[in-house]
This record gives sequence, C-alpha cells and structure tokens, in this order.
Amino acid sequence: MILNPASGRRGLEALRSTLRRAFETHGAGLTLLETERAGDAERLARGLADDGADLVVAVGGDGTIGEVAGGVLKSGRPDTAFSFIATGTGCDFQRNFSLPVDPVSAVAHVMASAIRRIDAGVLACHDENGNPITRHFANIASFGVSGQIVRAVNAARNGRRLPGPAVFLFHSMWQILRYRPCSVRLRLDGEDVYEGPITAVAVANGAWFGGGMQVAPGADLSDGFFDVVIMRGAPRFKVLALLNSIYSGAHLKSPLVTTHRARCVEAWPIGKDAALIDSDGEAPGQLPARFDILPSALSIGI
Repeated sequence: MILNPASGRRGLEALRSTLRRAFETHGAGLTLLETERAGDAERLARGLADDGADLVVAVGGDGTIGEVAGGVLKSGRPDTAFSFIATGTGCDFQRNFSLPVDPVSAVAHVMASAIRRIDAGVLACHDENGNPITRHFANIASFGVSGQIVRAVNAARNGRRLPGPAVFLFHSMWQILRYRPCSVRLRLDGEDVYEGPITAVAVANGAWFGGGMQVAPGADLSDGFFDVVIMRGAPRFKVLALLNSIYSGAHLKSPLVTTHRARCVEAWPIGKDAALIDSDGEAPGQLPARFDILPSALSIGI
C-alpha cells in the first residue's frame, strides 16, 4: 500500500491503523509505504511491482492514483494488479466505479474484487523548464484553463477548510475570470481537427474531472479510445455558464463544445501564451504534447 499523507483526509494516524487492521483481517501481508514529494508514488509502485507484490494499492487523491498506476506500468511486471482507496481533494477517478467511502468497507471491496483490464493514457510533454517528461494517467489529462485551475487547487491544499468539490469550484471560477484563452492546433489520429482559441481540451479515459465535473459522460475506461472534449474560447460570462453545465454533462449541447474519439491526440501552442496541462490532478507541464491510449494496459482490482 502506498499512502500519500498530504491527501485530503484528516486523522492520518487513525487512517493508517484502520487500513492496516482491515487488510490484516483479510489475511493480507501488508507493506505500507508513504510518499514525501511528487514522484515518490510512481517510484515506490515500480519498486513494489518489481519486487513481486501481488497487489499495489494507492491511498490518496487522483494524482497519487495516477502515479501508482504509472509506476506499475513502468515496472518489469506491468500486469501487476493495481487498486486504490480514494482520500484526495477531487477523487474523480473513483466516480467511474461504485465504491464504498468507509475505509474498512473499501478494503473489503478491494480484497473481494476480481481483476479486470482497463485502458490507461500516456502523456509526453515538456515541463515548465523545458525538460521532456513521460507520465501515465488513469483518468483524464487536459489543457487550457484546467491546467491553471489544478495549479491553484494544489497550491491551496495545505490548511484548506472547504470540502474538495467546493475547493475546485472556487478556484475554477476564479481562474476562469483571470484566464485569457490560448490558441492551439489539435490533431487526432493524424487528422487536424481544430486550430484556434480554447477554454480547455479534455483527453478523457474516465468521465469526471475538476471535483465532480462530468466532462466526458460517454467515456468508457475499457473501449480503447479517448473521448476528446474541445471547449472553444469564449467571453468569460459564457465560460462561467458552461462551467455550471459541466456537472450534469449538459455542456455537450453547447455550440462551444465538440466531442471526438481518438487513440492519439497531438497538440501544439500557437503564439506565446502557454497552454498548461493537468494530468490526473497534477501539473506536469505544458504544450506541445502527445497523448496515447494504452488499451487494456492496467490490471485493476476494484
């Protein structure tokens, strides 16, 4: 088990003890590791998989889940079973499943689950210092105002008093009010489909992001495709109205929104404004970027 002590849940000592007892009740020999900084979850998961772990469980938010999944996929045993117990700010990946919230019930659910295969995404881009990086994601990667929102949310996590969805809503509204649409060129499976200003583009394996926004209602974790949702640039008041409709999925009716299915997404910036990327609630870098689907890559027990 890889636990992120900085994720949204308080009462860390009690959570540790509860999870340990719950796994031991089911006869599981448990190795408990904790992260200290970004990148630790991927490194630790890769090591556990290489060392022969039967199941690697992420305990934390979407960023921790994405890193653990990536660590398993980068290991010498990429078929190692993966699962998670969500405790983070947004917890959007878990919305794709019917899962109990109580930690003891969550452990029981994980231990009783059959292993099935789902898709994963892999992102290649540059960080904000120009260094090339490759990162896997389990749920959604996006760019545009969503990249600015995730940076604001992550900066506000320490000492927060509001529940996760409220944190996302507040910073979404604030960043939209400040956002100047950047322009991009977008290519899907080798075909140029859009060039111009964007509010955001979501490259979706799962359906939800942003603390409960149903950005890609038709997304299927095991169909071998991304659902790509393009939200074009617009005046701020129109974008705020669009934001409100994303929670129900009604934004797909807007003339500002188009949807596509693709296995490979490539995007380049136009002009000097940086298009910042969000990947499973973390901030890896900016455009240009390439996103590839990895069909049936993850063995998940959930």
